Amino acid sequence: MFERDGQPPNQAPARPDSSRGAGARNHTPFWSRRVAHAYLLAGPPGAGHQEAAQEAAAALLCLAPQSGRACGDCAACRQVAAGTHPDLLVPDGHGIDAVRRLLALLSLRPRAGGRKVVLWQDADRLTVQAANALLKSVEEPPPFAVFLFTTDHLPAILPTLRSRCQVVPFRPQPREERAKDLADRSGSSLLAAYWALCACGDRPDAARSYLDEPGCAAEAEVLERAAATLERGGPADALAVGRALAEWGDRAEGAVEVLVWRLRQGEKGQAPGRLLGWTRALAAFRRAWQANANRQLALEVFCWRCWAVAQGNAAYPAVRAAAPAHVVSAAERGDLAMTGAGHPSGVVPGRGWLQGR
Repeated sequence: MFERDGQPPNQAPARPDSSRGAGARNHTPFWSRRVAHAYLLAGPPGAGHQEAAQEAAAALLCLAPQSGRACGDCAACRQVAAGTHPDLLVPDGHGIDAVRRLLALLSLRPRAGGRKVVLWQDADRLTVQAANALLKSVEEPPPFAVFLFTTDHLPAILPTLRSRCQVVPFRPQPREERAKDLADRSGSSLLAAYWALCACGDRPDAARSYLDEPGCAAEAEVLERAAATLERGGPADALAVGRALAEWGDRAEGAVEVLVWRLRQGEKGQAPGRLLGWTRALAAFRRAWQANANRQLALEVFCWRCWAVAQGNAAYPAVRAAAPAHVVSAAERGDLAMTGAGHPSGVVPGRGWLQGR
């Protein structure tokens, strides 16, 4: 059985690495020497803190942990994986009733081992009344209890609750690394995994579920064809990509990020000038999107700029001559603030967004 320090006899505790990246399995344990009574794992979506909390719960309940990690084979690990471990308490809400149910169970001795673990995800959603009701138990829990809280929004946690926990900050790995891990585990293409992360707000669990839907693979194929068009198609084809993306609604913003990432992976993406050009096109598009630009025009101009960058600076005169007047005007003079500036659907946003200013 575990002692209060959380380690079996004769096993040295592992040193913590609180900022291990998102999506990775087998996070390094974030305790050293002694297991604290309460941890608050915090980071942006996709930083891996949600998964790390689940892994920590399994390790704390494991009957034969290895270097602070769950063995994955013992009866306790199988119960944790199945969600049936009697000493793993996962509240079913964030209100005062959920707290009362938890405290009633927490007062009872562990049934399967020497510890009870409370895994409370998205603790920022706790009501003020619920968080206040938890304070005494978090500060002075039973000797066998450990609290594991997680949050995507650390400032939203009640300060008095936060001060009673050991805060473990997490930072995300680059999205490409998380997409590779997701693609390896799901058997999907790297582009589909990257798109799933973008579409699901970088939440690995949601992205894994989305990858199982037929629509995800179909959308990834559309994005692959769109990128190939921007690399090798003509100007009319590039503008058609922009118009097609406009039909994606709010998800077009994530699709644009995937397109730029995909263009950087292609043969033409190795040139520093093109990398910079696509980065500027993406930054300009984001400003237009946030300024409530006419979406079709913003996407047309973005796709035209990406296509023009792929052609290279030497081809610019021909590129310019091939583009419609309203696109050239928007791209070169940043006059999108001019209502109805030559575009049939009108325009709305701020000036200068295409010059990278």
